[in-house]
Amino acid sequence: MEYPPEVIAAGSKALSLYEKALPYGERWATMVALQQPPGTSGTDRAFLEGRQNNEQLNDMPRRQAAYVAKEARQAGISISGKYYCAGIADKRGWRDPEAWVTSNDDVLRVAQKRRLHVTGNVNYEPGEAPPKRVLLSESIIKDELKKEKRKNPKAKDGELREKIIEKHAYRVKNR
Repeated sequence: MEYPPEVIAAGSKALSLYEKALPYGERWATMVALQQPPGTSGTDRAFLEGRQNNEQLNDMPRRQAAYVAKEARQAGISISGKYYCAGIADKRGWRDPEAWVTSNDDVLRVAQKRRLHVTGNVNYEPGEAPPKRVLLSESIIKDELKKEKRKNPKAKDGELREKIIEKHAYRVKNR
């Protein structure tokens, strides 16, 4: 009889339990022997399996892994026990502290903060972003500021800017 390696590593008691539960199926016997349920989607256990302790660096060429680890540490990131999730990283890549995660909750928090669509072990759809409203286009303000400066060169830019916005901006309540 061939035992799964994780059951062998768990010791003689686990081997005994495995043999007793084997008539009900290999997967069931493994669960009983290890005293743990199977990993399911959406759990931290399933997410971190094979990813703890920087195991993703083991799959990289040694030089590249050393470079990534060094760059992350120089950016002030402790990568110990964390997994680099490139899908949520910003333009800094592995130098982004929020891209190094320890759980599903970290991935979800970053996805919500950055309004990222993520699927897989963590699913999040940010929906439509609310429209960004500005009172007046910056180009209009600059053009009007030039005109006003010609009329009154001693006036302060801040005051003129306020006047221009008050005069030309769309009137809304509570502004």
